Amino acid sequence: MPSEVILRLGSHAEKDYLVKTLNLFSGAIVGANLLESTPGATVSLAWKVDSALKKFLIDPMTYVFAIDLDFISSETKDRKTGKYTKGIKKSFKNICSELGGPFESVIMQKQRSLRPKDLSGQGTATEICESVFAYQMQRMKRICEADQQLKEFSDRALPSGVFSPYFYIPGESTSGSDDWEDVCVELIDTFGTMQSSVPKYAVLCISRRILRDRVRLQKLIARIIDSGCDACWLWINAFREDEINEIEMTNLELCVKQAKEKEFPLWNMHGGFLSCLLNKQGMVGFSHSIGYGESKDVLPVSAGALPTVPYHYNPLHVRASVSDIERAFSSLGVLDAEDFHNTVCNCTVCKGVLKGSLRNFRKFGDLTLKPGNTRESQTAESAKLCRFHFLLARKKELDLVNSSSRVQLRALLSNTLSEYEKLGTQIRLRDKAAPLRVWIKSL
Repeated sequence: MPSEVILRLGSHAEKDYLVKTLNLFSGAIVGANLLESTPGATVSLAWKVDSALKKFLIDPMTYVFAIDLDFISSETKDRKTGKYTKGIKKSFKNICSELGGPFESVIMQKQRSLRPKDLSGQGTATEICESVFAYQMQRMKRICEADQQLKEFSDRALPSGVFSPYFYIPGESTSGSDDWEDVCVELIDTFGTMQSSVPKYAVLCISRRILRDRVRLQKLIARIIDSGCDACWLWINAFREDEINEIEMTNLELCVKQAKEKEFPLWNMHGGFLSCLLNKQGMVGFSHSIGYGESKDVLPVSAGALPTVPYHYNPLHVRASVSDIERAFSSLGVLDAEDFHNTVCNCTVCKGVLKGSLRNFRKFGDLTLKPGNTRESQTAESAKLCRFHFLLARKKELDLVNSSSRVQLRALLSNTLSEYEKLGTQIRLRDKAAPLRVWIKSL
């Protein structure tokens, strides 16, 4: 089965990238907070995705209600008094009201984060699973029915699948790890028993420490396989694929094989090229944001400035700064635009930027000093170019992996690693090649 990518929309400012490249990927995921903050725009997007015969999913984001509520809060100013008050953002309040149960009684009334004991007890797991399931299946339909322009879409306003309620399971040395594991497994087991017209996806959100604990991880995967859910989305907190070590690589590979042996689809919630390679072991697909999001931390969920989008360097399948790439040109024999397109990238974005001159490559790294700031930041045009290039590069990676054998991929990556290890120590791209040594072991 070919590897799939489902793009995650961080805000509607990214909508144009998604719409223009939707035919290259398998679909889109939006967070419940985006659905609540911009319901009309989000449902309209779902309509476009559905019309393109692609998957559309809603992440219920239940995990945010078990972390410090400051991360989903903001300050508002009273127009009359001029005083500022801090409270949970409206979009997250709406989610709590929609889900009810402990989300309303604990978050809204007691104004504190959820704890394992809030989610335990007779009937609680069933209540939570039913409300999270109903939210994903019915929320868009109700939005459509309340909007004259969207009414005609109400019969099609269904997600392509539904996610289980999920929470972060911290590392074993952290207080409450076992309690959170018990709660999460119970929720997945309960969710697996529910009747559904669309696939039911378990979500396993874990500490990176658990990835290093082979026995515990494999027991968790085994429980999920037997839960009755149709697939699992794995989220390893703040895990970067280019930092994976050999023990983690072995354990992750074993989990992928474990799921494949049971013909149970396993997805990576936040992944990149390694997740693509793991398709050869059985991982069916992965998700990421548009130009970033191949790794995600559970904690920083609050809105803020959009992340810097570095250039995706195709030969090494990692992101790198424009300056580091330029310093390597002469060592790599990249002396003009033609060499660049033969060696690095020949996508339409890169050809359009270079326009026959290698000097134009620096446009991918243009910076500007914005009013009120003391440091330069990426220009909007530079970020746009890097995002579109990233999406085209990711599609090329998908095609490469899907059309190549494990032997061919191993040879290709080995040759690339050998080439970049010969670079001088002052060339930083040499260090960027290091992850290939571990990634090769996945093939």
